[in-house]
Amino acid sequence: MALGVGFVGTLLANLPARSDANAESLVSMMRPSEEITGSIAPAGAHPAAAIRLIDLRNGASCKMAGPADPSAGFRRAPLGPECAASPELARVAYWKTTGDGSLVMADGGGATVLEFIPGDGVLYESVYPSNALITIVPARG
Repeated sequence: MALGVGFVGTLLANLPARSDANAESLVSMMRPSEEITGSIAPAGAHPAAAIRLIDLRNGASCKMAGPADPSAGFRRAPLGPECAASPELARVAYWKTTGDGSLVMADGGGATVLEFIPGDGVLYESVYPSNALITIVPARG
């Protein structure tokens, strides 16, 4: 709620005085700042050496080696036992990166379990299935 009030307050405070001479619309005034749009790593950036997968529903978290080059195709996903507490992560057996920078994780039969896209403020955020709440961040240490 505070974020919404702050955002609306900022917009209202920066609105020009109403006049017919000023036809600039509110939408044209709303431009994302470089601070926000610059936080997404550009395509082709070097992947993290190690990553941490976090299930935001139950807090399950595990560390594993960073993703391989997209040309490597599917490879074994070396998930640690800590991720067994996550129903989605417990099913993952293989993973790969794609040419567009996304990650695909599959079960032992090759069926897609999770898909991730590069995130804003995190390395990756889950997009499939739509109810998955899993994020991937750089691992520390």
